[in-house]
Amino acid sequence: MPFGDLLTELKGLPMLARYSLTLYRRRNGTVASARCFESCATVVEDKLCREVSKQFFEENMEVFFEEGTPSVCRYGGGFFGFLIPFTLSGADFCLVGDGVREETIDLWQLASLARSGDDAFSLLPYVESLCTASYEEVEEVAEQVRRRIELYRLPARHHERAVVAPPRATVGDEALQAVSQALEKLDRVTTVTACVAICCDTIVTAFQVARIAIALPDSDRKSFTATGVWGLPDELGTLSAESLQLFVAPDKVKKTVLWDGRMRAALPELRATVCTVFPLKAQGELLGFLALFDTDIQPNDALIISMLCGAMAGKLSTIDKDAARSKENALSERLMSLTDTLLQIDSKDLLYESILKIASELIDATQGSIMLIDKDGVGMQIVFTLGMTLNIARCLQLKVGKGIAGMVAKTGQPLLVNDVEKDSRVAMTNRLRFKSKSLICIPLKLKNKVIGVLNLSDKKNLRPFTHSDLMLLTSFANLASLMIERTEVLEESVRFEQLSVTDPLTGLYNRRFLKSRLEEELNRSARQGLNLTVIFIDLDFFKSYNDLCGHLAGDEALKLTADIIKESLREMDIVARYGGEEFCAVLPGTSKAEAMIVAERIRAEIENKRFPGESDIPLRRLTASLGIASFPEDGRTFNDLVHASDVALYEAKARGRNRIVAARTSSQPGEVLHEAPAPRAATQSNLAKTLDFNAYLEASLQSKG
Repeated sequence: MPFGDLLTELKGLPMLARYSLTLYRRRNGTVASARCFESCATVVEDKLCREVSKQFFEENMEVFFEEGTPSVCRYGGGFFGFLIPFTLSGADFCLVGDGVREETIDLWQLASLARSGDDAFSLLPYVESLCTASYEEVEEVAEQVRRRIELYRLPARHHERAVVAPPRATVGDEALQAVSQALEKLDRVTTVTACVAICCDTIVTAFQVARIAIALPDSDRKSFTATGVWGLPDELGTLSAESLQLFVAPDKVKKTVLWDGRMRAALPELRATVCTVFPLKAQGELLGFLALFDTDIQPNDALIISMLCGAMAGKLSTIDKDAARSKENALSERLMSLTDTLLQIDSKDLLYESILKIASELIDATQGSIMLIDKDGVGMQIVFTLGMTLNIARCLQLKVGKGIAGMVAKTGQPLLVNDVEKDSRVAMTNRLRFKSKSLICIPLKLKNKVIGVLNLSDKKNLRPFTHSDLMLLTSFANLASLMIERTEVLEESVRFEQLSVTDPLTGLYNRRFLKSRLEEELNRSARQGLNLTVIFIDLDFFKSYNDLCGHLAGDEALKLTADIIKESLREMDIVARYGGEEFCAVLPGTSKAEAMIVAERIRAEIENKRFPGESDIPLRRLTASLGIASFPEDGRTFNDLVHASDVALYEAKARGRNRIVAARTSSQPGEVLHEAPAPRAATQSNLAKTLDFNAYLEASLQSKG
């Protein structure tokens, strides 16, 4: 074979695409000495690398040749190169490959290569543009090239390569030993790449096969990718499950047959004359096939290769199952982590936002929504969106059974669509706001009940969603459904708890809650030596107002009064509807004098408020009377304080209403007198006194001073 043809064919191998190749031959009649090899052919990709490689290898080429094995060297500013010595047709050769560098650049060594003295930076951009490789990668390329060259040294093939390799009569001991060693190595590998490499290297070495291809299933198990392993392009095409049967038909398995038209149509990128196909089966499952091309495989050889392929299939099945288990474990760990994240959220809106964000990140989606089915099971509401305006989305009228999401809500089955315009299940024109035509809809289920739908579309790379995306999202949707239910249950329980302690009309605390909270505050005030004041507020002539204006107006008046009281108090104060038109406010850490200011603010606000229809009641306006009692001077228990403030309230009513009365403290410090209240019509009481607000405030402040 001409030297140029040899280099051209080697250069055509994908693994050598980025390398410069130079073939050296020993000069005729020279003896072993320095510079006894001369360049006879070259294919240069990079002139600088070739020049550096030339200076390094040519000085010691005889030494490399005497070693007799491929050598991988690092030289210059971090360049890599390999040299393969071989003898062909009685002549000695050295093949040099260069043109790649390691990741890091050695500036010190690079300086010596610069055209302008020590200015290494003049070469830096140029060197950075070179392809990078590791020592191991260059070593692997050199070994594969060595094996390729070995094929040219086979009998009857060193002058002219035949289309089909000559048949081998019997299985030699070397072949059996190579296969036996390969079986031992298979037990230790853990990756598909290593498994395929061991088997194919063994077949090439032991049976002198020219070209090999393998077909393995894709992630969805619905198609098979054909890959060139030896002497063929890396990417050969994709086979469907049906077209795979062309290669594993009984009349073609383990037999050398012609590469027919149907097989050529299935893999148009593959050029061949004959082929021998070995199915890859494990536990009854077809995992693909291994095909040998342009080599006449004899029956005995086919038997041994078949055994090796069977072991490879078993290992591939084990690796696949291990990977599936590892993936499940990783998914479980990830879901557990996501569970912890979602458990920290107690708001429905925040939960919907987090669920949609996590789901979109899991499959790289850029648009989506969460829809929940109404309680009537007919309509659906969009509760959160990604990539669209939520307020507009919430206005959409959606029904179970209508549209893509409605169909998923009705059937409870997930839907993966690669093209909405071509998929017969949806067959609709793609909307403008969607950049791609692929989408995923996942039902949100609790047990067997569908509660909503999770929709995602527009993958970041605009490619269709995959079956793996669907499986991952389905697993997460189960978790999301549980979190939605949990949050709704929590909010429902909070609502019921709130109802149990609040008045449904005004939203204020009820009498039962007031008792427990006031007792807690009394205990705290006693421990810390603090004041505490209770204010009772009662609307004047409310019965007449309610009778004359109606219950609806009465309810509105109570709500307005509740708002006035709440706005007059601090955040820490407690206000409750004690019963009917009577309210109670508890002011922790507040003296009687300070509480009088608050009470007057409440009284004045109610007096100035215009209530609907109040002109029809006796005083032509709705007012309030207030009674005040403080801890510890007017009482130390809930009952004592309520009684004292209630007596003061009755006194305010008796004194003409629309006023404030404070409970009277006994002459002895710390003692409070409590007697039955006088009738509302009474004008005198020894338990409480009517106070002019300004006079009482002034006297209280003076007594403090």
